[in-house]
Formats: sequence, C-alpha cells, structure tokens
Amino acid sequence: MNTNTWIIIAIMCAGLLLMVAALVILARLSKMKDAELRNGKAMELKVQALKIIMPLKVQAYERFLLYLERVQLPQLVKRIYTPGMEKGAFHLQLLQSVREEFEHNLAQQLYVSNTTWNAVVNAKEELINQINTTFEQLKDEEDVSILAQSLVALPNPVVEQAIAVLKRDFERLL
Repeated sequence: MNTNTWIIIAIMCAGLLLMVAALVILARLSKMKDAELRNGKAMELKVQALKIIMPLKVQAYERFLLYLERVQLPQLVKRIYTPGMEKGAFHLQLLQSVREEFEHNLAQQLYVSNTTWNAVVNAKEELINQINTTFEQLKDEEDVSILAQSLVALPNPVVEQAIAVLKRDFERLL
C-alpha cells in the first residue's frame, strides 16, 4: 500500500472516531434533556399540588385557632351558661361543646404538623380535665353561677401554649 492509501485510511478512522464521539455526546445530551424534562414536569406537578393543598392547610390552621379560642373557658362559659341552669346540665353542655367542636375539626389534622395536632389534642384533654376537676371540687349545694365564675377564673396555659404552637407552625408554613 502506498502512502496515499494510508492517509485515506487514517482520515476515515479519525472521521469514524469523531462520528462515534458525536453520537455518544448526543446520546448523553438527550438523556440529560429527558431528565431535565422529567424534573421540570415533577416540579410543575409539585407547584400544582401546592396550589391546591396550601389553601387547605391555611384553612386547617384557621379552624384550629378558632377552635382553641372558642373553647377557652371564659368564651365557653359565656356561650353556655344561663342563669338558673342545673349543675349537671351545665357540666354536660360544657364537655359536649368542647368535644363536638373538636370532632367537627378532626379531618383538619391532615393539613397541620404533628406538633400542632398534638398541642390541640392536649389542650382539649386538659380543658376537659379542668372542667371535670372544677365540678368535682365544688359542693353540691353551691350555685351554678359560682361554678361558672370559678371556671372563668381558671388559667388555660395549655390552650395558650397550643395557640402559640399553632401560630409558630403556621409561620413556618409560609
């Protein structure tokens, strides 16, 4: 073989190597582009999900805040107590109101943090305990109005702590 043939073969080999390298680069770029598209679609789906979920989360925090405000003893007693009410009926209505409002908001736990949910549950349980303890401590002959005043005067640190937890978690959400 002469020199020209060797040159032509060398050029053809170099061209073939360049074509293989170009194909490898194109294949990798294509994979990168596909991954980029998948990531973009995944991000788009996350954004769409957030648009749907975020208002539900905000509503859940609002509803739990409203619940906690409504079951604080001064507000609860004010809503339920009527002069001349029997002690047993008053006791039952207080407990029933706390529990019914809680049950009405049960599904909201899906949209709040475990910390917030636990704080709300603990506040409800502590409130029920306070009501029961107050009723147990008062004498049978005492007037219901005295009982109502005793309840209104009780501090609610667990409810106040739950409100603080709820607000803190809500700020993190934003």
